[in-house]
Amino acid sequence: MDDFDNIKQNWKEQPIPKPSKASFKGVKGRIDQVARKQKIANGVLLSTVVVLVAFFFYIKAMEHQSVALGLGAMMAALLIRVLVEFFSLRTLKNLSMTLDIESFKARLIGYYRKRVGVHMVLTPLLILVYSFAFWTLLPDFKESLSKGFYNYIIVSSLVLLVVLGAFIFVQVRKEMETLKKLQSP
Repeated sequence: MDDFDNIKQNWKEQPIPKPSKASFKGVKGRIDQVARKQKIANGVLLSTVVVLVAFFFYIKAMEHQSVALGLGAMMAALLIRVLVEFFSLRTLKNLSMTLDIESFKARLIGYYRKRVGVHMVLTPLLILVYSFAFWTLLPDFKESLSKGFYNYIIVSSLVLLVVLGAFIFVQVRKEMETLKKLQSP
């Protein structure tokens, strides 16, 4: 029994390995890459909001209640998504690199759990709101646009929805894989 107690004591006295500079740079680089992607996504979403605001005033949407509501809902859905990305980015930037590895890992797991939740719940809900608002605008578009341009809007919006869905699916998969890697011992 003394040998077992000695082994146990020796085990407890082993130095805890510190993360290397290379692993620190790797984690920091990955966080910077995620932050860069979120900034790009926010830029695209904000650009879309700017285009919708310009379109709103160009067509004098306030004169048509259904158009104003549809465009307003589309802009609101995008702005909510921008705010979510902004706060997510802020959370990511506030992850302290000075924490011990276990605390840092726990916070990173929490971050990715929230991201998966955003992708699985909030994002589809916002896409539904955006799509429904767009759908309510179609009768007005049909009435005021040429048949060719109206058909172009229908086809391009469907293609965009499929591409957006595929992009979101890929992002969710990546973040879920990262979460699984972080949770594995």
